[in-house]
This record gives sequence, structure tokens and C-alpha cells, in this order.
Amino acid sequence: MVLICISAHTVILFTALLLLVASSGSDTCTGRGYFGKPGIPGIPGTDGKDGLKGIKGDPGENATRVIGLKGDPGDPGLLGRPGEKGERGLEGLLGLQGPKGEKGTLTEVVNLKQFYVFSHKVRYRSLPLPVLSNSKVSFDHPIVPGEVADEAVSVTISGMYHISYHVTFTQSVCLKIFVGEEGKVGFCHSPKSIMVTSASMVLPLNKGDKLSIRATEQSYLLSRDVDCTFTGFMLFPTNQ
Repeated sequence: MVLICISAHTVILFTALLLLVASSGSDTCTGRGYFGKPGIPGIPGTDGKDGLKGIKGDPGENATRVIGLKGDPGDPGLLGRPGEKGERGLEGLLGLQGPKGEKGTLTEVVNLKQFYVFSHKVRYRSLPLPVLSNSKVSFDHPIVPGEVADEAVSVTISGMYHISYHVTFTQSVCLKIFVGEEGKVGFCHSPKSIMVTSASMVLPLNKGDKLSIRATEQSYLLSRDVDCTFTGFMLFPTNQ
């Protein structure tokens, strides 16, 4: 046996030669040739279009609810804002009576029967009484019996006093209550007709103090058929 080694290139050339001979023989020969070998598979084609929607599936089986274990407590939250003030609570029970206080020290016996009062008015005048600025009003007629009326009232008992005046005037009036040379309270009025004004206050006075009413501006008092009064009375005595 003789082994013949033929290369692949030689086989391809030989196959091509046979095909040429076969094709030329078909033109002269009346016989039918043989089928060739199957060709090499082609490249895969592209994907086709999506198919139609399928039929709805059967319902699934009922699931069983599973509860897990309780978790650990979380960290405390931040402090919230203060709430609104609540309503007032019920009144508590009466407490126990406290101990008796120490006996006081006797200082001075005050005579509660001591009192002092004065009330003066301006005498009757047919014409308005002009009072210059910084001049005392002369309440020269006593109303309380036994009083001496003057431009100033002398205090005979130290104590707390209520002082007041009521005056009637025509053009204008500016008056102030004085203790000695110290002015306490003052008021001014300037009407277009006859008017009545008054003022009052409570003053601590000492024995010997001089009370008076003075005009701080030129004033015109009226004492015809009306009265202008200056009154005071002691509320209680003091130890001075």
C-alpha cells in the first residue's frame, strides 16, 4: 500500500477542477449530474417581534403572616416644649394657728380726744377781690366759733390733716396750698364765666406750722352771694 500525502490547498484545487469538468460535460452529455454537498450554515437572524399577551394565571396560594420578635427600645427623644399653664387647683386646708406673738413695748399714750379743726371764708364784697401773684388769700371770716381768722392758720396740734379750699372766681384763678414757705399743690383755671374750683390734700403738720392759700398768678375771687372757704381738720394726732 502506498500512502499519498495531499495538502488541503491541493484538495481545494482538485475539487474546483472537477466542478469545471462536470459543468463542461453537462453541455455535451445528456446524463444528469450529482447533488453538491450542503453549504456552510448562515449567520443567525435578528430576534423576532414580541408575541401576544398570555392568558391570566391562576391565583396564588394564601400567604401566612409572619410576626417577628419585638425589637429593642429606642433612644429617648428630645425634650418637648413646655405645655400651657394648667388651671388653678383647689384651695388647700386652713393651716394650724401660729404661736402667740410677743407683747409689745409701751411707748406713749395718745389722747384720742385730741382734735383740731378750722374753717374760714372770705368776707362779703360787692366787687371781685383781686389777689396779686405770690400774695396770700385773706380768708378773714371764721366759720367755726372760737377761731381767729387771718391770712395764715397756725397749727396747734401735730398730726395728719386733711386740707381743702373752695373758691368762686370770674376771670382766672391760680392758687397753691402752702405750709410755711413751701408750696404743696397748685391749680389754675381760666374760664369765660363764673366758675367754682376746689382742691384738697392730706398733710402731716407740726405744731406751729403756718397754713395759707396763695395766688401764683393774679386771680379774681368772688364773694358776693357766694363763698370762698379754706378748711382743715385733723385726722389723727402724731407724737411730734
